[in-house]
Amino acid sequence: MVTALLLAIACPSDLSQWRQLLGAEWIDCHAVADLTTTNNPYTDPQSLTGMGFPPPGSGTLNSKYSTPTAPPVSGIQIDGYWPDACDAFQAEPALTAKDGTPFIPGCTPPPAVGQTCFAGCHHDAQFVIRVPDDWDGHLLTAGTPGIRDAFASDFILSDYALERGWAYVSQDKGNMGANFYWQGVGGASWSPGAAVQEWTSRMRQATSAAKALLSTLGTVTRSYAAGISNGGYQTRRAIEADGNGQQRLYDGGMDWEGTLFSTRETLFSYLPTSLAQYPGDVLGVQSSVDALAAVGFNPQSQPLWAYHWGIYWGLTQKIYRLEFDPEYTNYTCSGIGPACISPPAEVVQPDDVDAAYDFSLRLAQNPALASRLAAVANTGDLQHPMITVHGDQDSLLPIKTDSDLYAQLVAQQHRSQRYRYYVVQGGNHVDPQYDDHAGVDSYGDTVLRPILPCARAALDALALWVEQGIAPPPSHTIARPQGATPDQLANQCSLQ
Repeated sequence: MVTALLLAIACPSDLSQWRQLLGAEWIDCHAVADLTTTNNPYTDPQSLTGMGFPPPGSGTLNSKYSTPTAPPVSGIQIDGYWPDACDAFQAEPALTAKDGTPFIPGCTPPPAVGQTCFAGCHHDAQFVIRVPDDWDGHLLTAGTPGIRDAFASDFILSDYALERGWAYVSQDKGNMGANFYWQGVGGASWSPGAAVQEWTSRMRQATSAAKALLSTLGTVTRSYAAGISNGGYQTRRAIEADGNGQQRLYDGGMDWEGTLFSTRETLFSYLPTSLAQYPGDVLGVQSSVDALAAVGFNPQSQPLWAYHWGIYWGLTQKIYRLEFDPEYTNYTCSGIGPACISPPAEVVQPDDVDAAYDFSLRLAQNPALASRLAAVANTGDLQHPMITVHGDQDSLLPIKTDSDLYAQLVAQQHRSQRYRYYVVQGGNHVDPQYDDHAGVDSYGDTVLRPILPCARAALDALALWVEQGIAPPPSHTIARPQGATPDQLANQCSLQ
């Protein structure tokens, strides 16, 4: 049994040694009476990039029925960023604590395209580390979903870790916001594919830095990775690469509906159909529903499509296609006008050129597309135990185009013995979508369910697998409990 720290951890008066140890450009440290999101003043309330605090505010990743975290967990929080280029196209307001004081400096980028941030701004490559006073030697590294920042997973993953006495670290993938694809290399203002290539290195950097710091406080006994959506992709890549010609940092991972990147299937191999079929898909016209089903969408999830059309489909297609294949529109959003700078939300009409995007054709027309995807592609070559959870109602990353294929990659690498894949019956991409339908329609009352408790159950199972050799149940579909209340669905899940 690991002995927890008995004394409160203190922030040093001089942070320079910790800053050097972390390899950071800037850090700050706070002793906090409650590191969990219930009372922690130091988290990001923004709905687009942060965690949408307080839960279940706009943009949160958990259901409003999720039980708030308790009791308080005291300890320290370190905020900082590693050296990186400023993001000249992402407004960076100072993150403000509950008492109104900024705890990470910010800036507003100059409006001229191609310029960099003013001096004194915080940069990309932001991170947060939390160490509870009762730290037991475990470390959880979180991947970051969507185009969000290092605080996005605070409720769903940081609180889970802290409740168990684990330390926690997260990062922003090195680029965030709707214009994340505007990533420069060697002074270039746009280097296709460079942004996503950075995601794996930033995840590993966070783990390595946190381990270095924690080693001055005690012994890191176990190290796990976990993440949802793009954070799930980061987790997959972290476990695929770990110890495979690189330093070993992890003991296992939990991937919650991770994004699949490959030359066989990726986001913009099916999203254009969802855009081209508007408004028929949203209205439930059978021919449009059939068209979406043909590219991988679950027809049963049709009640979710109106929301996804307005929030996810257009923006996701546009910005990820611009990351990997900007030549399709000559480095502009629609084929006309200046170099593309995307708004926080972007609705793509069926006559937009991205609605006509043909992934197979573009692979033939633009050979660079395949090489860019290959550089970030999932391999399935798992170096440690991994558990995937994915909902069968996911309307952004349908399981047929994503985790079903990832499980095949794992099998092709002969790694299935260290892999479990649980399809969560009724789970969709983000748990607040359950709230929009529960008690409102039969879809919410009989089909949907939140995934968060299943993801946390998977983390519990992963730790038992790694630390006690207790293998989780074989891969299967987790049935939705009949007659369960919203509170039960949002807080209970068995992998059996």
